Amino acid sequence: MWLLSFKMLFVVLSLLSITSISQSAVVQQYESRIVNGEDVALGEISYQVSLQTQTSFHFCGGSILNEYYVITAAHCVDNRIPADIIIVVGIVNLNRSGVKRAIKEIISHKEYDPNNSWLNDIALIKVYSPFKPSRNIGFVNLPKQDEAVQPGTAARVSGFGRISQDGPNSKILQKAIIYIADQEYCKNMYTNIQYNIYDTQICANNPNISRGSCKGDSGGPLIVNGKLVGLVSWAKACSLTDYPTVYTRIPSYIDWIEKNAV
Repeated sequence: MWLLSFKMLFVVLSLLSITSISQSAVVQQYESRIVNGEDVALGEISYQVSLQTQTSFHFCGGSILNEYYVITAAHCVDNRIPADIIIVVGIVNLNRSGVKRAIKEIISHKEYDPNNSWLNDIALIKVYSPFKPSRNIGFVNLPKQDEAVQPGTAARVSGFGRISQDGPNSKILQKAIIYIADQEYCKNMYTNIQYNIYDTQICANNPNISRGSCKGDSGGPLIVNGKLVGLVSWAKACSLTDYPTVYTRIPSYIDWIEKNAV
């Protein structure tokens, strides 16, 4: 009985103090398995990358755009220098060696704002040596500028992140099918906890079961009909059924990508 009373008191105190809680305390950036996902076969998602430290620690995902560029979330590379990061491609098992590339340049969106719902959470990484397409290495397909993505559409997210909120990281690349959320619903839900959802962001989840991205999947691809429509950015927690995960909406940034990935 005392446990129930304590929980009720905790909830009340939490609600009273919500306005003083910082963004980082309430909502999580995905730093580095997909929840309730499936193993990815070698070569199946050939554009998936693992961003790693020099000590081979995976911390974020990304996608190969072309011979020299990878696309990821800006928060994955914020306050990092090129020498801090190694890009690993052509693998689905982090315990096996893949093709590694050193980084020449990091190009984050100039209007990236981690203090405003991680607005413009997008970055490009340029490598010294080109990626050579093969059975296990390929380039992601992009949509057109401002191409519409309809609510309810099935989408695939992939990554090497955690298997649950406080669970271990996955060494095997995972994938999961989720669904594009209604934009107004997503806005309304996050307004309840004092966050903004912008038109340059897109939301997705499975409203019936906890499935999707978690810590370690940041910057990874959200794919609809074979095209990259989102980058894992942030969420209230891992793969909630009521609060969708928020992604950077790639169709809003095609002009920016084409201008900078040259």
